Formats: sequence, structure tokens, C-alpha cells
Amino acid sequence: MNLPAGLRAKAPLVLLIVLCALSIGARVYHLDIPRETRSGTGFIFDEKYYVNAARVIAGVRMNPFDTYALAAPSGADPNGEHPQLGKVIIAAGIQLVGDNPIGWRITAVLFGTAALLLLYWLVRCLGGSPWLALGAAALGAADNLWLVHGRIAVLDIFCVPFMLGGAAFYLRRQPLISGLLIGIGACIKEFAVFALLAILLLEAMRGVRWLVTSRSARSRRSLWRAVRAPLAVTVFTVAAFFSLLAVLDATVVPFNSGHAVDRGQASACRYALVWQGACNHFSFMNAYAQRLRSPKGPTGIASYPWQFWLDTKAITYYTSNRLVRTGNVVTSVKTTVNFQGFINPLILGTGCLAIVLCGYWAVRRGDDVAMFVVAWTVATWLPEELFSLVDQRTTYLYYMVVTMPAIYIAVARLLGQRLIPRWVVGTWAGVLLSLFVVLYPFRTLTGS
Repeated sequence: MNLPAGLRAKAPLVLLIVLCALSIGARVYHLDIPRETRSGTGFIFDEKYYVNAARVIAGVRMNPFDTYALAAPSGADPNGEHPQLGKVIIAAGIQLVGDNPIGWRITAVLFGTAALLLLYWLVRCLGGSPWLALGAAALGAADNLWLVHGRIAVLDIFCVPFMLGGAAFYLRRQPLISGLLIGIGACIKEFAVFALLAILLLEAMRGVRWLVTSRSARSRRSLWRAVRAPLAVTVFTVAAFFSLLAVLDATVVPFNSGHAVDRGQASACRYALVWQGACNHFSFMNAYAQRLRSPKGPTGIASYPWQFWLDTKAITYYTSNRLVRTGNVVTSVKTTVNFQGFINPLILGTGCLAIVLCGYWAVRRGDDVAMFVVAWTVATWLPEELFSLVDQRTTYLYYMVVTMPAIYIAVARLLGQRLIPRWVVGTWAGVLLSLFVVLYPFRTLTGS
């Protein structure tokens, strides 16, 4: 049955609303599990650091055995190795909802939902169709890595909306707003600045194609128009980052190992008259990161960045098991809760092929969607590979949280090709949903 033109135009937006509602439902289901115990356990993965840092910022009374309980005065940030904003966001949830698992994690649900909406808008800003945008958002909602990070109180997902929003506003020719958003995102985790690198790579690819295909004279005015927006977004990003970091340093003083981060002694920043304190905090964070090295190769949950594409090192964030007994004999162990840092393998496997094809389409067709996929992939993944190769930096699979938007767009683009039979797409979607169910953290209705 053919739908009226008006309904056809609105269908992707209606389905996007339905998709976001289902995604919120999947992420708030048993949001209060696991619950904190008297011994301070019950956190998922690195929540024990970020939630307790947020508690200190929020002025919540803590037990002496809690992480960071005695590491900084109330209102300060005991986790000075990262910028303060992400922990301030978690602290806001605690202040609004309460010092409980829902209060810790509700902001992650909100930011995870914002990431889906902004991914849709970004594809539209790239010139992609509403259905391509909906497909990319649907993949983001179905992927285990985004689902898990979109419901736990760790920092990575908080960066993503600022990165996607920054890229989208740049494509809308708003470099000031773009730089502001990326700079704010970098005050959550510094790698949000990879969005700026993606923008610069996209412009470089556009510039190369223009030089190859343009037959008009290359005037100085044309050159200035080409570099004006990238230069503006770079300046605005740097200014926004250091300005906001300076405000955060003045209001939420960073601490490390029980001592305030020394913001006046880093010689490399002695000439930064305006942002000297922020520059020194930035220098401290980078020096701290450089000490996290694996010269003999990754151990434990760490992995090489090239291994991210093979999904070989799943990280167990939180597991709860129940013993099944027959009389007094344990007959089996049933896993009831299993949070994993793991990418849906069907999305990742298809994504590897789709990114290669986008590289081909970027060269042959020069469309923004394909070029953006290549630029975002390179900008968000390659720096980690270089850090690992040159400096033996320790890296983890969940760093792919910020790379996944490119994979979602690339896969949606591939599956939307007319050459692929619809029954193949339907079968692929069925397998995807099956894997979603298999990887979903809760294996029982009660969560126990």
C-alpha cells in the first residue's frame, strides 16, 4: 500500500521517535542494578572512580573505604587526570535524583539518547536521506557497546553528542557553535577533539577533490573561502576548551593522589598568560596519560588499537551469577547479568567492508557521506594506533565508542544500496536483533 507523500516524508521522523523510545526502554530497564553494597561494591566497571568523584563534587557523605573518599575536599574533583565536566554531569544527576544507581546513571541515558538523535541529524547535514539517517541511528541503538555505555556512569558516551553536534553545526556553516561544542566535549574527555581532526580531514579531502576537478582559476579569494571555516572552528575549539577548563579549575579544583594539581609549575606553559592554570592542568593530564604505557604489550583488559577491529578483547564490566542446586549439590552456574565492553560483531564485520567501500566512493564520487566516514574513522582511531606504536600507550576496546558513528553510517550506506536484495537486508537485520538479545546485559526479567 502506497502512503501519501506527506506521511512518507514524516515516516522516518516518526520511526526515529519510536526507535529512541525503545532505546531508552532498553537502557533504563533495571537501571538500578547492580546496587551498591555496604562494602562499596556494585558499580559497573569504572563507575567506582567516576561516581565517587562525582559524589565528592556533589558534597555527598561517603564511607571511608569508598574510592576517593579522603582524596579531596568536598566540592573538588579527586580525579584530576581527566577534565571535570563529565563528573560534574554525573554529580548533577546525583543532586537531582539522589545518591543511588538511578541518580548515577540517568545522565548517561540522556546523553546516549542525544547521541542517537544527533547522529540522525548529522547524516542529514551530510546530505544523506532520512532513511539513511534512520538506519545509522538504528544501528547505534542496536549495538551493544553504545547500549552499555549509554546506561553506565563512565565518561565516554558524554563526549559523543558534543562531537556529533560539533560536526553537524560545522556542516551547517556554523564554525563558532561547532568549535564551542567540541571544546566543551573535550572538557569531558580530551579525545573529543578528534571531532575537530575529522572536520579538518574532511575539508582536506574536499580541497583535494576541488583541486583535481575544478577548471576555474584558483584565486586568492577562493583559497581564503576554503580555509576560513577550518581555521575558525580550530580557533573556537581551542578557546572554548581552555576557557571552560579554566572556569572548571577555579570552581571544581582538580586533585590527584590527595593533592591539588599544581597549576603553576609546568614550565611548558609559563608563557600562557591568559590560560596558564588551564594549560598546566592540560599538561598534567597529558603527562599522566603518557605514564599509562604497556612496553611489553597489552595485559589484562587492554588491547592494541588494531585489535579493536577484530573485537578480540571483550571486557567484562560486571557479571552476576546464580548457582543452580539440586539438593545440596551445585549443578550449574547461570549468568543473570553480564555487562560487556564488546561491539556487536555483525555491525563491526560489515562495517570493515563498508568503510573500505566508502573509501572507494569517496574517491570516485566525492560525496560528503563517504568522505565523512573515512575522515571520522581515521581521526578517531588512527591517533590511538599512533600512540600505541610510538609511545606504547595503553589502549582499550571501549575507545571505539567515539569511532562507532562512522561505522554505523557506513553500514547503513552499504545496506541501502539497490544492488543488495531486500531479503539479504532482512536476514541481516534478523541476525542483528538476535545478537542484540544474546548480548543484552540482563538474562532474566528480574535481573537476578
